[in-house]
Amino acid sequence: MDLSRLFVPRDPALQRLAARIHGDRPDLRAAFPVADGTAFWQWLGTYGLLEHAEVAAHYPPLPPAGLRATACGGATMATHLYTGAEDCRMLLELTALLGDRPPAELGTILDFGCGCGRALRWFAQALPDAALHGVDVRRASVEWCAANLPGAYACTGTMPPLPFADASFDLVYALSVFSHLNLAQQHAWMRELLRVTRPTGLVLASTHGAFAAAVCTRSVEHQDLLQIDAADARSIVRALAHEPFVHRVLPARIRAAADGVADDYGQAFFGETFARTAFAEFAEYRGGVPCALNLFQDVHAWRPRRR
Repeated sequence: MDLSRLFVPRDPALQRLAARIHGDRPDLRAAFPVADGTAFWQWLGTYGLLEHAEVAAHYPPLPPAGLRATACGGATMATHLYTGAEDCRMLLELTALLGDRPPAELGTILDFGCGCGRALRWFAQALPDAALHGVDVRRASVEWCAANLPGAYACTGTMPPLPFADASFDLVYALSVFSHLNLAQQHAWMRELLRVTRPTGLVLASTHGAFAAAVCTRSVEHQDLLQIDAADARSIVRALAHEPFVHRVLPARIRAAADGVADDYGQAFFGETFARTAFAEFAEYRGGVPCALNLFQDVHAWRPRRR
């Protein structure tokens, strides 16, 4: 798979429409001298979709604000689309770096905590032949995805199991899910995700590390995002110096708005030491990239431990 050509539409009519829009707009020709490559196609599926009704007709519908508000990523239409593309691209790049198979060979993919399909809509574009699956605790999000996006979707509880057979998926990813789970859920869900991952497959999960906590010590925007204040952020940074895992429960009003989460849903923080050792009984740690998700959350990779 040529990662420089992600998101190229397979629809010849959309390709012709894109070429016409590119030719009619000097601003696009300045930004993208050639109407090709990931950057242009990502623009087409985000800002192009929002600016041109005829482009939007070639893409899946956009989810309502109420579903976007409680999902990972931006709350606006533009940020919902753009961050989904960026995260899909990042996940495929890390699959190429840390996995055992090229991204083009991914046949089955599971989005654990899919929300309203922010990343999966782009996986459908990048890997149109892959079988896509998504699960989430919020039933409204699952029902919207099932009605509007390619793939199969299911609602799950706050603890395993998942409705899949052993070794079902080539790639399982969880964006901003393990960044909220308590310690018991971390172990239970990682074991379950690896159960449904093929021996040559990969689990990718984003997490809060010490960097994310440190950012919250000085950024009001990130304090609002994580619902922790500067003093608590400083205490988390200090705790991570001698504790492998730190968890802070979110206020009740935030937990209620999240819909379907556990009673102690919160913000979890851990680094590579925890990622490497906590699941070692059943997981082989493949590596991690600090701040790989939106220059904020770390992303770690595991595969089932071979026995």
